[in-house]
Amino acid sequence: MKVPGAQGELLRRSGDYKNLVCYQKATVVYDLTYYFCQHYLDKTKDRTVDQMVQAARSGKQNIVEGIVDGEASKESELKLLKVAVGSLHELHEDYQDWLRVRGFAQWARDSREMKALWAVGKQHADAEYYMGLAQERPPETVANMTLGMIDQAVYFLDRLIKAKSQRFLEEGGLKERMYAARQEYRSRNGGGWR
Repeated sequence: MKVPGAQGELLRRSGDYKNLVCYQKATVVYDLTYYFCQHYLDKTKDRTVDQMVQAARSGKQNIVEGIVDGEASKESELKLLKVAVGSLHELHEDYQDWLRVRGFAQWARDSREMKALWAVGKQHADAEYYMGLAQERPPETVANMTLGMIDQAVYFLDRLIKAKSQRFLEEGGLKERMYAARQEYRSRNGGGWR
């Protein structure tokens, strides 16, 4: 929204969330989690199914809401992006629990498998690619793949949060832009309220 005569815009576009790597990775996490829960957990006996799917959904959807709300409120944007991080951490813990209680190993961050996943992650951010991998692998591999994708999503989310926090420090928020625009308007129009 441009204010006549004001420097800049009051409401600033935060960008298209679909182009954000953190959103793309969070979409992969959601799709893998949905697949994992449908194929490897008993929906009738395991409450974890709903919790895992909802945590994965929250990780993705809070990025969407944060970016859209960020046009009007940087505070809301940053809070919602942090909620996305929290949801993804919760989901990470669920996958770790699943592996541990079943006696499966979790891939170490410096393992050959995790390094390979990160290398693939540099080339692919589309959920369809990872779903193809998941359908050809055993559940413990899918769980570990998803843990790696959660780590990637959180990594890119943390970078986004830092960048948006810095931008807020440099440029301020909506209230500051509104005040500056109003001051500029008043000074150009004789200083009085009209």
